[in-house]
Amino acid sequence: MKITEEIGRRFGKNPYVSGFQIDNEPAQEASGRCHCPVCKSKFSDYLKVKYKTIEEYNRRSGNIFWGQDYENFDQIKPPVNTIEVSAEQTLPVYFENPTLRLEFERFASDSQIEYQNLQADILHRYSDYPVTTNGTGLATNSIDYYKSTKNLDVYGFDFYPGLRDAAVDSFPYAFARGVKDGKAFWVMEFMSGGGHRFGGSGRVQPNPGALKQAVIQSYAHGADMMLHFQFRTFPFGAEQLNYAIVDMDGVPRRRYYEMQETARVLQQLKAYGNAEFVNEIAVCVDYDVHWSLRIKPVNDPDFNYLDYAGRMYNLLEDAGYNADVIGFAADFSRYKFLVVPTAFIADRSFQEKLRNFVKNGGILIATFLTSAKNEDNVGYTDSLPAGLNDVFGVNVEEVEPVFASNRTKLRLNLGNTVQESLDGMWSDLLKGDARAIGIYMEDYKTGAMAISEHTYGKGTACYLGTDVDDESMMHLFTYFCEKAGIEKNPICPQKKVEVIHRQLDGADYYYVINFTAKDTSLVLEKPMEDVLKNCTCQKEMHLERNGFALLKRL
Repeated sequence: MKITEEIGRRFGKNPYVSGFQIDNEPAQEASGRCHCPVCKSKFSDYLKVKYKTIEEYNRRSGNIFWGQDYENFDQIKPPVNTIEVSAEQTLPVYFENPTLRLEFERFASDSQIEYQNLQADILHRYSDYPVTTNGTGLATNSIDYYKSTKNLDVYGFDFYPGLRDAAVDSFPYAFARGVKDGKAFWVMEFMSGGGHRFGGSGRVQPNPGALKQAVIQSYAHGADMMLHFQFRTFPFGAEQLNYAIVDMDGVPRRRYYEMQETARVLQQLKAYGNAEFVNEIAVCVDYDVHWSLRIKPVNDPDFNYLDYAGRMYNLLEDAGYNADVIGFAADFSRYKFLVVPTAFIADRSFQEKLRNFVKNGGILIATFLTSAKNEDNVGYTDSLPAGLNDVFGVNVEEVEPVFASNRTKLRLNLGNTVQESLDGMWSDLLKGDARAIGIYMEDYKTGAMAISEHTYGKGTACYLGTDVDDESMMHLFTYFCEKAGIEKNPICPQKKVEVIHRQLDGADYYYVINFTAKDTSLVLEKPMEDVLKNCTCQKEMHLERNGFALLKRL
């Protein structure tokens, strides 16, 4: 803390300082799950405070299984395995008690947050400049960023997507925007070029225009700052020869000049920086759910919770709708439509929150394995989806993973649209009073309900008992968006063309980003003004490769 104190004292009022970054990627490179004597002792204390008595801890964690009851909290040691990326798993992941595992992930995350907050509090005493740190976005997930950023002024994270004929996934940006309830975020490290790489494998150069496009995309999604790592290639150290904006010889080349042009474009767009996001759809994610599914995987390695949530987000975009990404503690009342993928852990309060959302008129899609466990990472003994059977109008009768060898045909009846798909990832057989809008079509499952629709209160709940192909999922989303009265963006959806809707002073604006790796034309449902080109587009617009536009609806 002495170093932080001195930094605050020396630079807290310096007019050339724009903010403070605490540490660098906390809990990265397998540094977030400490087993030192101090942390072992603090972990025991953490459990003692939470559970009060060892008998209560034994009961709630089911330690009677395999005869793992403890006599006192001092006997409890941190689990051997962790969810950290690149951590060595010295035991099969399923050998250790799931409650102990989840509690240690929570404790370790809280410990990182405690250390961060000690430094943030010091800096806030000396300075009014914003204080943040550079998280890892959705890459390592060792810290609960919804909790860690409460004492920070802005959420910052690092992001290194490929920029050679590749669409940049905006799911991390939507997540970043939701971490502090819609507040602008900072990208503290971003791609800068190609060539050598820290890991030794190298990275291809971005296409001309791709760096500029990527910056505009981040700005369109709410980034208030983007810092490229690095400006000039290091000649020495662990990251020597790593890619940069300027090569090791310091000679400005195309990437440097592209950054100059990017700065000019950002000046043109400055007046639109305060435009609001008015999305009526949200995809919900949660760290306890992610950690629980890392601790006790399902259909491993095919199923990844955050990848699946990201797929839902991206398919909504592909269908023509924008969505926010929010945590389980967020305010649901601002949304008409919630997508809640695989809420493996759902405590009673979250069940009630979902119930009230639907009861008050919301539309909810929840997927297989919803509400399978409680907050202690212990399975419910109720029929699944536990505590929500009345909302969805179904009970889960039977479950199994879906492998290549046991995929089953489905038929989806979505109003006037009929879709056929194979199931995927997981299969829940459903039974109940809900209307079957997805039915298994072969094997012993023939005629069984796979996807349900149920009216509850003023709203509608859909239980997605299995995964479906991309086209069917987009039709499913469109079906429920139409029920919710949510309009598509007025730029006809096209694969690898992203549309981001924002509002300013009552006017609708649309950023359009072309990731198709070729020049492309787009069909417009409404006349638009091209803000950057100062022209009107009636029914069609043209975007060059790696191009972008800002359109105003007329």
